[in-house]
Amino acid sequence: MKITICASGFKRMRDALQAALPRDEIAECAPADAALAAADSDVLIPIMAPITAAVFQSQRLRLVQQYGVGLEAIDIDAATRAGIPVANVPSGGSGNAESVAELAIAQMMMLGRDLPQAQANFYQRRFGAPIGRALWQSCVVIVGYGGIGQEIARRLAGWGVRIVAVSRRGPGAGPAQDGSVHVDRHVDARGLHAALAEADYVVVAAPASAANVGLIGREAIAAMKPGAFIVNIARGAVIDYDALLEGLRSGRIAGAALDVFWQEPFDPDDPLLRERVIPTPHIAGVTEECFRGVGQAVAANIERLRAGEQLANCANPEVLS
Repeated sequence: MKITICASGFKRMRDALQAALPRDEIAECAPADAALAAADSDVLIPIMAPITAAVFQSQRLRLVQQYGVGLEAIDIDAATRAGIPVANVPSGGSGNAESVAELAIAQMMMLGRDLPQAQANFYQRRFGAPIGRALWQSCVVIVGYGGIGQEIARRLAGWGVRIVAVSRRGPGAGPAQDGSVHVDRHVDARGLHAALAEADYVVVAAPASAANVGLIGREAIAAMKPGAFIVNIARGAVIDYDALLEGLRSGRIAGAALDVFWQEPFDPDDPLLRERVIPTPHIAGVTEECFRGVGQAVAANIERLRAGEQLANCANPEVLS
């Protein structure tokens, strides 16, 4: 089979797939060429490329398989009409959620302890400054309590923090929740603003579904405790750009750590980055463990496709019947 990754430069990903699927051809294409590549591929791996209705006109394409969780850039309705399955890899247990959770906590610490300024002070021979804020005794609000949100909560156990989880439908609804993970409170979407009012740190881990675009907007930021920090390891669109910029400029938000942006690559000269923002280039899931774990799951699904077996984690299972 021919498997095309709709991005270039992901050598570790390509190598991992080639090692797991030695009989198959692993190719790459530019994101804008996804429809052209689909005409000559059995499997497309989108990464961040838009997979539009034009892609599903392919007579050869048999599967769109995401190398991770996010399916928001894929026209699943068009895929269903074309009878082409779309699948992903759940974040938990694959190395993805675990890696993303670690970066989220690192970013909280970088904000609270103002590590960029601390590094600058070192080179200026200024010792004993800046005065930071500890995670201990803080309140962390996790907005989006799926696999990644739960892994963040799991890792914060023992840090002496109070954890409030916010999910659209609250506890006991939606994706399976691991009962072994402790949170102090879990509320549904109606409790978002009340939860934000308590937060010292807000970690955005919600998917960029239509309902979540702009979820952290002016009203949400106005509800936040003054001086809180925001970490976004989900998708840029979940936070309203203008509202975030206003919140940083006014001081209501003490700082933000962003691993995801509204457009990627993001302009390093953007006015937002002149505020107290710690940017990273969408690396939360970019670890050896994640590439290996997700690659194994992707390869296993492609082997199921080859064997005519039931695919795992299909977003449009009706096409499989």
